[in-house]
Amino acid sequence: MGQPLGPVADRERRIFSLLERACGSAFPGCVALVWDDGAERYHEAHGVLADHPQSPACGRLARRGSIYDLASLTKPLAAGVLAGIALSEGRVALDDPVPADLAPGLPGATFGHLLCHGAGLAAHEPLYAGLSGVDPAAARARLSKTRPLAPPGTRVLYSDLGFLFLGDWIERLFDRPLIDLFEDRVAGPLGLAEPTSERFVGYLPVGRAVDPRVLARIAPTERYTDRPDDASPPDYLALRAAVATEARGEVHDDNAYVLGGVAGHAGLFGTAAGVADLARALLDGRVPGLRAEVRDRLWRPCGIGGSRRRFAFDVPTEGGSTGGALDPDAVGHLGFTGTSFWIEPRRRRIYVLLSNRVYPWRDRAEAIAAVRRAFHRIAAGDAADST
Repeated sequence: MGQPLGPVADRERRIFSLLERACGSAFPGCVALVWDDGAERYHEAHGVLADHPQSPACGRLARRGSIYDLASLTKPLAAGVLAGIALSEGRVALDDPVPADLAPGLPGATFGHLLCHGAGLAAHEPLYAGLSGVDPAAARARLSKTRPLAPPGTRVLYSDLGFLFLGDWIERLFDRPLIDLFEDRVAGPLGLAEPTSERFVGYLPVGRAVDPRVLARIAPTERYTDRPDDASPPDYLALRAAVATEARGEVHDDNAYVLGGVAGHAGLFGTAAGVADLARALLDGRVPGLRAEVRDRLWRPCGIGGSRRRFAFDVPTEGGSTGGALDPDAVGHLGFTGTSFWIEPRRRRIYVLLSNRVYPWRDRAEAIAAVRRAFHRIAAGDAADST
């Protein structure tokens, strides 16, 4: 059983104060949720969805049911969970080699290497460069030419590219698109597939019409017009500014965008309650088709190069986003857009913080890092830090 987060009222007051002060500096707004072994100890929205005067969402208050681009939370919650189901059903093993036609430049790499960022791949390559819109074939052709920076299995290098390969491999294993797999095998059975609900996690494909009721709840992630003067505009701007003034209801990650909004490394959207529900299902062993012993293996160190990283999941690090307040055995992940979730299996606690810190521009990295550290210290009960 977990220990209570008391005194609860004091924790709530300090979290509320921290996140209210962060609005406008670290992000336009956010939704935070803390769950402690059977009870929500905190679940509040702060700030607004957008604070740029040209945004249709400008000044609209964030709500508990606001939807955020989850960014790299997609890695554990979609690719990681589906990989665990594939392992549980015997469709693949951790030491199975990557199919040569899927990744010709990765001889010796395995399913486990991709899942643990151990294939030696770079963090990122601009697969979208020069493309004029959604073009999965062109993006995958470029991905197939990727070569590792280090021999597979020798060191952990955090990599979006590895999870791009992983997402495509998972589709092969089930012979179904990733979006359908996630909805039918994970979100649907857990009651998280309906975007009009306050409890939602799912993909929003590029080009598919979004229900106006849903769009009104989505926090935008970046302005592509009305930007500050910049002598060196970012390489993604030509692609994105040609089709939208800002990213809202379409994935922020540019590689995921040219793939149609559905990928193994990014593309999920969700509410704080939806993310917490999926985290609880993992904690309680309620994800259909995912055996508890497989989940436990995913939550143990992958053993590559002495890294503590788990399969698909990250772990707290010295001076990292959890502020040193969580158990060493905690698992979770951060998202570039300003999102995060953490699970403490021993204490049976879950922490979710969703924001759009990249709005209106891709900055405020230091500010969100400080807020994340303080949030976890307060929520986990560290009275020494309330700022």
